[in-house]
Amino acid sequence: RRGEGSCAPRRRVGRNEGLGHGRSRRGVEVRAASVPVAYTPTQWLAVALGYSCIIGSVFRCLPQIHRIVTRKSVEGISFIAILSELLIYTVNLAYNVHYNYPFNTYGDLAVSWFVLIFVLVLMQVYKRFDSGRVALVTALSSVWCLVLFSNSLPVVVLSSLQAASGIGLAFGSRIPQIWLNFKKGSTGELSIIMFIANALGCLIRVFTTISLTQDNLLLFNAAFHLVLNAIIIVQCVGSRLDSAREQEKLEGMGRSVN
Repeated sequence: RRGEGSCAPRRRVGRNEGLGHGRSRRGVEVRAASVPVAYTPTQWLAVALGYSCIIGSVFRCLPQIHRIVTRKSVEGISFIAILSELLIYTVNLAYNVHYNYPFNTYGDLAVSWFVLIFVLVLMQVYKRFDSGRVALVTALSSVWCLVLFSNSLPVVVLSSLQAASGIGLAFGSRIPQIWLNFKKGSTGELSIIMFIANALGCLIRVFTTISLTQDNLLLFNAAFHLVLNAIIIVQCVGSRLDSAREQEKLEGMGRSVN
């Protein structure tokens, strides 16, 4: 069935006019793409928690640095654990930057990355490792960072590294620290406040990942690190309770002698 205006002659569209129409349509698409997506209340909460996690990451690292500097000791802190954590955090940062995820979903990683470098410098100051080995580790670490942040790796390789980083952090950082604590029967100069903050940060990252990025690799890493940090917290609590009981026992013996 023909409409009322169907008898009207069709106007031929000129070439330039058609191009103008195409440009205007693309312009509308670009403007539509630039309009920010409306967040749900849950997502706004995730954004707020993400920024609070970034701010908190600054303060959660200060107790460990303060403890090292005031006591001038790195006793109980595993060099391999800190270095491995730095290299793995580099993978995590490069992965988030590559996929252009919001900074509030990974900014705490950036803060922790710089803090780990500072802790390694403090370990060199107070422990004095061999200068040749230090130079070699510094050079290799620099090459590692350059390759990851230069965006030269294929996506499949970067994703595989991200997937392996959770296991790598476990066996290269947290598990050696857990084993060192178990073997020595003490957590030494480890700051329980830092690990409690780490655990809370991981818990927040589980929530922000589910709410904002839905990235299963990031979700696995956050949940796995949460469990490992919880184990170290339990060790720190046990170590401090043992120290308190030993102190009370010594004080009791002193009073009995007097």
